[in-house]
Amino acid sequence: MRFAYADPPYPGLSAKYYRHEDSYAGEVDHAALVASLVDGRYDGWALSTSARALRDVLPMCPPGARVCAWVKPGGAPPATYGLHNVWEPVIVVPGRWRRPGKRDALVAHPARGGGSLPGRKPLAFCAFLFDALGMLPGDELEDLFPGTGIVGRAWAELSSVAARDASPPGTGDVVEDLGDDASLAAADDGRRCGDAMGE
Repeated sequence: MRFAYADPPYPGLSAKYYRHEDSYAGEVDHAALVASLVDGRYDGWALSTSARALRDVLPMCPPGARVCAWVKPGGAPPATYGLHNVWEPVIVVPGRWRRPGKRDALVAHPARGGGSLPGRKPLAFCAFLFDALGMLPGDELEDLFPGTGIVGRAWAELSSVAARDASPPGTGDVVEDLGDDASLAAADDGRRCGDAMGE
């Protein structure tokens, strides 16, 4: 099966965080991005965004899309006022449902190594993502905004280790493959995504 992960610069923040990067290409057209994710070339996909942008991005997604949460356990900086964001949404359209059920939230610290690129993901998030999507060894992952490349490298490593050990990343049997949004909505009977396998 073929999967995609999109971790674009979050709406309105592209220039702030990435204008000095060689790959900087301005603001991402999220409507076009989501359209490319739902056009049938992928069996499942995930899209990371910011809590602030979620209200704008989620309505672009199909009805069966799930919002999972990556919660960062650090406290709010003392110099800030009011509510401080400590979580990041990831919109998930799984390609498979697998046993056992998965949590739809991950608590993990941000990446501590792997370069200085803002927004890079820790290994625990990568493992959580693969579980949430229902990925198995042999599946193809296209990382649409590779940044440091950690997500692609993590999939290559975890899937090869799992294949070698004859047990997929995470545990459990495939419940069903989900080929379209209608199947996804029908299958979404409370099963949850997201136990971390790593870090």
